[in-house]
Amino acid sequence: MKRPVVIILLTIALTFVCLGIGAVIFFAANGGFPTNNPFDVRNIPSVLEESKTLKVNTEKPLVLKVADDAGDVTITGADVDTVQVKVVKTAYDSSQSRADEEVKGIKYTIEQTGSTITLKYELPKSMNFNNNINTVDFIVTVPNQTTVNITTSLGEVSVSDTKGNVDVTNDFGAVTVENIEGALTVRNSSGEVTVTAIKAGSADIDLQSSFGGITLEKASGANVTLQTSSGAITLSDIRATGELSTKSDFGDTKFENGSANSLNVESSSGKVSLVNLTIAKELKVDADFGALELNQAFAGSYDLHTSSGSITVDGARNKLKAYTDFGGITVENAQSVTLDLKTSSGIVTFSGSLGVGPHMITSDFGEIDLTLPADSKLNVDLTTDFGGISSDIPLTVTLDGSSDKNHQVGTMNGGGDQITIKTSSGAINIKGIK
Repeated sequence: MKRPVVIILLTIALTFVCLGIGAVIFFAANGGFPTNNPFDVRNIPSVLEESKTLKVNTEKPLVLKVADDAGDVTITGADVDTVQVKVVKTAYDSSQSRADEEVKGIKYTIEQTGSTITLKYELPKSMNFNNNINTVDFIVTVPNQTTVNITTSLGEVSVSDTKGNVDVTNDFGAVTVENIEGALTVRNSSGEVTVTAIKAGSADIDLQSSFGGITLEKASGANVTLQTSSGAITLSDIRATGELSTKSDFGDTKFENGSANSLNVESSSGKVSLVNLTIAKELKVDADFGALELNQAFAGSYDLHTSSGSITVDGARNKLKAYTDFGGITVENAQSVTLDLKTSSGIVTFSGSLGVGPHMITSDFGEIDLTLPADSKLNVDLTTDFGGISSDIPLTVTLDGSSDKNHQVGTMNGGGDQITIKTSSGAINIKGIK
């Protein structure tokens, strides 16, 4: 190595040593590192509580807006004529004394303009992110007649006992809403959404979570929408005068006890269970992977489809369409239904009474079993490529030259609505009951 290069490298090294010695002397002379310095990774907390009471005109509905970058937000309606704000500030640093000093410097704002109150906390642009971030929790008691608008980035949100529209947008944290009269909108990027006792009236309920389950109980409104990219959807005791729709990419969907003008369920992966429902018009379920189970779910019509999974319907009326690519189809206790059943691979089992035809039942691989009232009047066309045909209800086979043991065309009890049954591989069995 040439002599000039060595000299340059030695000079650079000596410069860094001098800078290091200077930094140590500087911080020692100034009592150590500054508050919230970027090299400390210890997280010693300091908590400071503050409160404020705001006078409001209760004759006018109140509007409460909250924008919180980090911290929990709790809003509670009550029979009060003031707004009571409790603020909990939390700071973190490498020592208790530094954390105590840091928490005093946390700033937030409370503004009141007429009947609108705005609470705001913004994270400082320069922070030590090796430590926990400083937070501000807002705990607010408001008059019952209050419209609530909340936007948070990190923290849990809770709203209860208010009369007015509620709109919540949250990035990370659970959202809980209870006992609300008014429209409700929740957008949560990551966290569970739990909603109970909502009376939206002629307004809508719209709940969304990108990552987290959604639970809605004891709610009524016009249109009800629930959507999550990853998580279960659970509904109980819901009344929608318009459309009720759910969509889940990964997670089960369960709806028990409720009514709607129409119901639309989409599921990419998960079981769909619908129990004790009354749907005035169409009940539609579209699932990619998962079983469909309907129990006493009555609708004006049914359109059920799953790419992979069984379909089970206990109690059905009117027009019933059920398709599955891989799985069996079971229909029990049906009342005057019009059938359109198809499976690419699976057994089809039906019991109940048939309504206005024509009826179609198809299975590519699997037998087909029907249990019908013995006095059913039908025109029948039964075909199986590999399997036998049997019927407890006498068939009068037409003499058109097309009937054999694998293909029978004829009538039951003098004939009536058309029913066509086809299976590529499996038996066709028809039983009669009184």
